[in-house]
Amino acid sequence: MSSLEKPAVREDGLQLEEHRRFQERFWTIERFSWGIFALIIFAALLGAFGSGGPLATKVSELDAAIVEHPRIGRWEGTDEMTIRFKSDPATEAHSLFLSNAFAEVFQVEDIQPLPARTLIEGGGQQLFFDNPSKSGGVVTLHLRAQAAGPAKFDVRVDDEFVSLSSFIFP
Repeated sequence: MSSLEKPAVREDGLQLEEHRRFQERFWTIERFSWGIFALIIFAALLGAFGSGGPLATKVSELDAAIVEHPRIGRWEGTDEMTIRFKSDPATEAHSLFLSNAFAEVFQVEDIQPLPARTLIEGGGQQLFFDNPSKSGGVVTLHLRAQAAGPAKFDVRVDDEFVSLSSFIFP
C-alpha cells in the first residue's frame, strides 16, 4: 500500500499543491482563444461565411447594368443575384446570358420579373426581358447553391461579358 504525502504548507497558510506555471500558460492560451473566437464571430457578422453581410456579396458594374451576386454562399442555402439595368427609355428590351458553369453550381428557383422568353444555347441559356423598367429596371434571380467549393461562371448582360466567381461553403 502506498502512502499519501501531505502537500507542503504554503506561505499563506494553505496546504495546497498547485502547478502555478502550468496554470499561467493555460490562462494565456485561454485568452488567446477568446481573441480567435471574437475574430471568427466578427468575420461571420461581416458575411465571411455567407448568408448576408458586406463580404458575402460582390457588385460588378458594367456599362449596361450593375450585377450583384453571392461572393460567398452556403450549399443548399438560398441567395439572390440582382441585375439592375442602366436602361435609357429608348431601350426597352434586355438580355441576360448565364453560362453552363453557372447552371452547374446554382439552381434558379425563381426569377422576378419572369423573362419574356428563354433561349438555350450551346454555352448556356439566354433570358430576354421585354420591359424590365416596369419593375424598376431590376431583375432578381433567387438561387440555391447545388455544389460546394469555388465556382467561376460567365454572365452576359446585353452584349457585355463579365466573369464572376463565388465560393460555396458546405
